[in-house]
Amino acid sequence: MKYLRFTVHSFALAILCTTAPCAWSAERTPEKVRIAVSSKSLGFLDTWAAKERGFFRKHGLEAEVIAMRPPLTIGALQAGEIDYAIGASTTSRGAISGAPVRIVSLALRSSFHTLVTRPQIKTIADLRGKTIAVTVGAADDFVARHLLRRGGVEPREVQFVNMGGSDTRFPALATGTIDASPLSLPFFLVAKRQGYNLLGTAVDVLEMATVGIGTSTRKIQQEREQVKKMIRAQVDTLRWIKTQRNEVVPFLQKFYDLDEAMAMESHAIYAKLIIDDARPLGNAIKTVLDQQGKPDLPLDRVVDASLVEEVLRERR
Repeated sequence: MKYLRFTVHSFALAILCTTAPCAWSAERTPEKVRIAVSSKSLGFLDTWAAKERGFFRKHGLEAEVIAMRPPLTIGALQAGEIDYAIGASTTSRGAISGAPVRIVSLALRSSFHTLVTRPQIKTIADLRGKTIAVTVGAADDFVARHLLRRGGVEPREVQFVNMGGSDTRFPALATGTIDASPLSLPFFLVAKRQGYNLLGTAVDVLEMATVGIGTSTRKIQQEREQVKKMIRAQVDTLRWIKTQRNEVVPFLQKFYDLDEAMAMESHAIYAKLIIDDARPLGNAIKTVLDQQGKPDLPLDRVVDASLVEEVLRERR
């Protein structure tokens, strides 16, 4: 009889799934998404951890995380070659220029980027005439220019060269190819240990949109539930990072090849910048608008906060 009941139940379920979309099956078939980050740097920890620790899959997504140069991401979003871009400053810049893209969440209230120089360069003023490597248009580019002006040096007084992420720029600094670069976690901590100078950090001077989910307006309109899955995964990952230090530190050690002391310091710095609910902060967006010479542009030209608000309401 038990076998008969199981057979009848299975037969009924099979009929149901052939005559209508089967929710039971759909819940277990993750949607494939392609997510672009500029590098493997710890600045994108929320994305890498969401993939490696299963937060994307928990929310029904099979994520492919790919490294892509920021100048390419907006075109890739528009063409549908990628579904999401995690560089919020890049998405902001695209939206400001009129591209149909929007930021839908923010993970961090500022940037980790710290201006690192060769040992013989002691002050911002010493950078006049020197070479600074940045990823043009990305958060590190904005931070470098902000710190230069704050230190009394105009960006035109230095030579900027376009280079990849911190994982590329730090070796260039070590070989003497460049004189300075704004480096993210954990690279500026490694540099400090090795005797390089740290001349300023974004965390101390401004709120800024750097890490957050960006996508196309088409995706927002046509696949709204998928975008919300991304946000749910991000919020859960951020909560894990902030509250589960005993799990996060070993993850940092393994994934980024850090010793325990550096992993603990990196975690402490990252956790302080987390936006718990992933809401896009107005001041952080405003910083990017100011830097792009568009201080009066309405925030909704850059941000669509309605999705994160829906996610938060659904969780109450």
